[in-house]
Amino acid sequence: MKKKFHNIIIAEIGSNHNGSVLLAKKHILSAKKAGADYVKFQMHIAEEESLKNAPSPDYFNKEDRFSYFKRINFNFENWKKLKKYCKAKKIGFLCSPFSIKAVDVLERLNVELYKIASFEINHIPLLEEVGKTKKPVIISTGMADIEDVSLAIKTLKKNGSTDIAILHCISAYPSKPNNYNLNFINKLKKFNFPVGLSDHTIGNIVAVSSIGMGVNIFEKHIKLDKQKGLDSGFSTNSSEFKNYVNDINLSFASM
Repeated sequence: MKKKFHNIIIAEIGSNHNGSVLLAKKHILSAKKAGADYVKFQMHIAEEESLKNAPSPDYFNKEDRFSYFKRINFNFENWKKLKKYCKAKKIGFLCSPFSIKAVDVLERLNVELYKIASFEINHIPLLEEVGKTKKPVIISTGMADIEDVSLAIKTLKKNGSTDIAILHCISAYPSKPNNYNLNFINKLKKFNFPVGLSDHTIGNIVAVSSIGMGVNIFEKHIKLDKQKGLDSGFSTNSSEFKNYVNDINLSFASM
């Protein structure tokens, strides 16, 4: 795995591709030019995650949650194309599964690394399935207390994944820097695994500040310039993401 868990910058594409392979490739290229080490997608298989009549949050204002996830998810051949494109552009491919079936698909894609989203940190059957792959895992901790984090780590280790990194995360979109509670990183470091930052703030100050606390992994949402979409309001455009990467690298250099 590229760089292991040391000084990694992840460009979170999330659902900003809007179900378009072309848009997804444009995001990958933008992330590569900005200096990211990985791009990250989310694999939402609607039938595995949601009832058709499940209530939708307010921000699903044009279509219901089930229909949205049904529309934006790629079929297997398109996932293969995106992973192949990442390889051609020499940037890592990373994806968060939100169901056990999604883990099966990612195994067919032969991914080298898993990312567990904050919302899945207590999804024990999913963690067990990921653990059985025995591959490295990054977990986000938004909305989790320390007991949730401990259980997630124990579950992964028990099932075979012992190469783990933990991302401090605040699940607000966007988050304010003064609400990011970076001191919680000190609690996460007690697990003796690499610690990173899932950054939902606007700007670079939280990431730069966290470096002095030993953070080595950074994840931030990226979008194309002037893009509008479900995640665009808390995503960083191409030039801003490049500044983000530069500030992180300069901060490391100053250390």
